Amino acid sequence: MCTNSGGLDDPRMNPGLEDLCERVLIFVAEEDYLNVVGKNYYEKLKNSGWKGNVEIVENENEGHCFFSRDFNSEKSLEFMHKLLEGR
Repeated sequence: MCTNSGGLDDPRMNPGLEDLCERVLIFVAEEDYLNVVGKNYYEKLKNSGWKGNVEIVENENEGHCFFSRDFNSEKSLEFMHKLLEGR
């Protein structure tokens, strides 16, 4: 996280409903220290009455930014594919 950010309340980490597109895809990694934050945001969106579509993808046995450690790993390629399929 950026040292000059507003922490978990920073709009880049926790955008308000009015700032969202009609589809939101949330990625979390099982061993990431932000895992709970992502799951809580997913639940917030699901239960908010927001009319968009939200999906969560959890990557098991992975930590923060796992996909950037080896771009050619199976899980990195799955991540990139899932990210790009919604474009």
